[in-house]
Amino acid sequence: MATTALLAVAPVITSPVLAAESTSISTTSQKIESAVNIEFVQNGKTEIINPDGKYFQVSPNSNFNPTNFVGSDGTNYKLINDKDTKVTVESNTVNTSKAGSTGEVKLKVESNGNTYTINYTVYVRPQGKIQLNLPSDWVYGGFNMGTAAVNIFYQGQKYYVGKLTKYEDGQFFTSVSKISEAVANQNDDGAWIQTKYLAESESAKPELVKKTIMHKARAYTWGGTKTRKVYSAYTNVYVKNKIIHVDGGKYWTSGDFYQVYNADGTYTNYLIKVGNIDGTKRVLKHNAYIASSTRRANRIVLKKGTTITTYGDSYKFKNGKHYYRIEGATKTDKRYVKVENFK
Repeated sequence: MATTALLAVAPVITSPVLAAESTSISTTSQKIESAVNIEFVQNGKTEIINPDGKYFQVSPNSNFNPTNFVGSDGTNYKLINDKDTKVTVESNTVNTSKAGSTGEVKLKVESNGNTYTINYTVYVRPQGKIQLNLPSDWVYGGFNMGTAAVNIFYQGQKYYVGKLTKYEDGQFFTSVSKISEAVANQNDDGAWIQTKYLAESESAKPELVKKTIMHKARAYTWGGTKTRKVYSAYTNVYVKNKIIHVDGGKYWTSGDFYQVYNADGTYTNYLIKVGNIDGTKRVLKHNAYIASSTRRANRIVLKKGTTITTYGDSYKFKNGKHYYRIEGATKTDKRYVKVENFK
């Protein structure tokens, strides 16, 4: 199939909408009524919805036209607009040749003197199981057709993604199954999850950095409270290479943290202080010796004015003095400098 067929950009549309249901869109200047909608048929009933912010699902290697396309279950989605409304496809990153990919369509709308944009996302149904990378430990899904029970999906679970979709409560849902794709494609047996969670599981996996914890680290919540989770010194963790500042207010811990991820790219709720990983740079105000946990480690003298990286909070040794663990330390090569030697 030619690339042009997979990445088609439609021309300007000027056809009028017939009895379209108006929906509200916010612009930078004022709140106006949407003059652009998508029309489709579900359960024998014509639905007309505002596509802005919606997640649609299509089949791999299918033809995709941003203004008139077919979903993975055969539903036809057609863009319709009010009289005298001009719609232009500004961008289209949907690539149906890549199963499991996510693309975005950006539409420029000019109507009654107002100009604004509409964005919607298209998820290309994947092959095989995918692992959920959710925005929280769990999320609610839709009602199961066979049991009338609400589905609950948990972080890291793996599912086959079916071709069936449905529009419910303002969101699109996709049928999934832990057993097989065939089960996912059966209305009564498949579970239903918001399509956006599948799309974001594939597209939102962050670029992770493997870092070494240099000081035993307590895990914190996003609110700055301590958890029971503790990471040992000299162990490796995966973090998103972006520092998060937490304001714990009067009662909880404030500071800079890294968010910890699992090696497979799924997130955890745990935060670790940056100082336990990257350390803090401090300047010596005196010449200083390097100590092990019991004695002077070597003959090296660190000169006054030297900048040294220290890790975490200080340790209190048996001599009653406090020491920082410093750069170059390993599990077998302990390195500490007295706190009083730093400015």
